[in-house]
Amino acid sequence: MEELFTSDVVYDLTDFGQEPLLGVAAIREAAWALGAANPVAHHVTNVVVTVSADGRVQVRSKALGIKADGSCGSVSYDDTIVRTADGWRISRRKISPRRTPLGGMTESG
Repeated sequence: MEELFTSDVVYDLTDFGQEPLLGVAAIREAAWALGAANPVAHHVTNVVVTVSADGRVQVRSKALGIKADGSCGSVSYDDTIVRTADGWRISRRKISPRRTPLGGMTESG
């Protein structure tokens, strides 16, 4: 995880009714606590990268998680990426679940 996140990363799970996780250790502990409920596969797609004037990079992407029973979940990631002495790392990740088809739009608008 240290190759992906800064040591002080904010991993925002508020859209899931949870407090943000602060730091790599907290993310690791949460993953271990999920145990067998963790996905067996995780795929990231539709990556859009935008460079900010302050040198930070904003990245928006979609992710699919496949569970052992074959069920699937979809989320959006909104990441802030910063350059560190060890290379580029995610300093903030907000995860938003995708629960409504077509972004909630209906034929009537």
